[in-house]
Amino acid sequence: MENIEVTVIGGDISPVERQEYIERGKKNKPDMVLTAVEIVLDGEYADVTYRYSDIPPNMTICIGGCMIGKFGSFNRGKQAEYLGRVPNSIN
Repeated sequence: MENIEVTVIGGDISPVERQEYIERGKKNKPDMVLTAVEIVLDGEYADVTYRYSDIPPNMTICIGGCMIGKFGSFNRGKQAEYLGRVPNSIN
């Protein structure tokens, strides 16, 4: 299941419309992981901002010499853990 954060400001949209915005964001950059969509409603118009992860979904992650899988298959918790890791400094 997808864990894409969708924020709607200035009104409400249907679940179908919400999913269409998500699909549009995925099609815009198919080689990146869509993480969030922000929709600002203004009358008949909508300003949409997409946020993507900096790591391609098909990149195989190797930590400590062990291959642990493809980044796109991680849930948001595992992605945050990977992105927030601090490399060891060896002097």
